Amino acid sequence: MRVLWAIPVTALLAAVLLPLNDGFYLTWINFDPQGEGQQWEWRYNREVMRNTSGYLGGHLLALLTGMWLARRRRYPVALAVTAGIGTAMAAAAFLTAHALGGERLRVGGNGQALWEPAAIGGIPHGPLLLAFPLYALLGAGLGVLRTRWPRLRQADPVPAVVLSIGWAVACVAGLTEAGRFESPAALLWVFPPLAAATAIGMASLSLGAGEISPAFVGDWGDTASSALVIGLTAWTVVVTGAAFVRRQDFAAVRPEPRPPT
Repeated sequence: MRVLWAIPVTALLAAVLLPLNDGFYLTWINFDPQGEGQQWEWRYNREVMRNTSGYLGGHLLALLTGMWLARRRRYPVALAVTAGIGTAMAAAAFLTAHALGGERLRVGGNGQALWEPAAIGGIPHGPLLLAFPLYALLGAGLGVLRTRWPRLRQADPVPAVVLSIGWAVACVAGLTEAGRFESPAALLWVFPPLAAATAIGMASLSLGAGEISPAFVGDWGDTASSALVIGLTAWTVVVTGAAFVRRQDFAAVRPEPRPPT
């Protein structure tokens, strides 16, 4: 099956993005962390980013993979294949990020404990990994709807480029969220990429950076994780149903073949 290429590409994506994850805090949040509190925040943010490397890009890849499969297989078959491929992609991303992310750094250079597992929230691996097969199924439905639009049947890279740029903007916006989500909460339920990025961002930035001891200022991404799963599931159900209806309508109006003359 040619679609199996998506699995090693997901693992490669997690490895390639690792340096960007290492430098994310210094580039987008605080270029010069000062004091024990900010150093603490920097190191923990880097740990979370390393251990979720490739997740957000992998979500986009799963969506595009589902769209690609829908153009080459019957829709029911495409759904079954995309569910399996999405699950395999999630496993590839998790195993690669876990292998390259390294062990938790809990003690600073002076021997002082930086954090303890009981004092901080965990990385929301479950919702983020569940999003892989959901995105793949959503992509399959979008692929069916797209092939039924005459103007979009031909291969056109522009929509994919625009989607990738918007995806990147949403990811940066979500990853830089500290504490509670300041924008309207409805955005997390409507835009799954923003919810996934916010879940990661809040998982690493839910403590006060100015405090030496942990000072809770956020929910560790719990709200964003719930919005990701529920919102993405709703989108998948709606688009999948619309794709089935569209297929039936297309088959009903398709002209019968004429007998040979």
